[in-house]
Amino acid sequence: MAHRRRLFLRLSLSTFTDSVPLMVMACILAFVDDGLAWSTLREATGIPLATALLSSLWAAWRTRSLVRAARGLGIPVSESALGRTQTHTLTGLPLSLVRAELGAARRASEVRGGNPVDFSWRPFRGKASAEGSVTCDEDSGEARVEVHAGRGLRTDTPVFRGAVFLALCQIVRTLEGR
Repeated sequence: MAHRRRLFLRLSLSTFTDSVPLMVMACILAFVDDGLAWSTLREATGIPLATALLSSLWAAWRTRSLVRAARGLGIPVSESALGRTQTHTLTGLPLSLVRAELGAARRASEVRGGNPVDFSWRPFRGKASAEGSVTCDEDSGEARVEVHAGRGLRTDTPVFRGAVFLALCQIVRTLEGR
């Protein structure tokens, strides 16, 4: 639970700091339009408070969506879920099954065979995609899934924060046949 709180705080703070330039501009415009008055000061004070509230609401929603995506997969949800690279190890997946599942997945494209199996994965409906690879170790029966931010999937924008983690969860669900 502490990991989820840290994730929520990191999301809240990063979203709030991303909106600071917009907040400053809104405060300046309020003072330019109405001049220096108590009503303008009250209005300018409300802008950061409203932004903090909206940032917290968005962070709570995003944290919940990341937790729901990882539910039942054994993937820990922590503040590292916001990273540009995500990895997870699965057991009992032969290379032929990995190729077949990724080849049949609607979100997967450009599946290139071999070991590792490289592919692109669309975590959302748009064109933004993550780059993934699955490396299978036939001796131990482990498959290591690694996902990186790819084309159009910029993890520095609030909308795409945690998108690589979501892609990892979707890939693991697909490979496990869920």
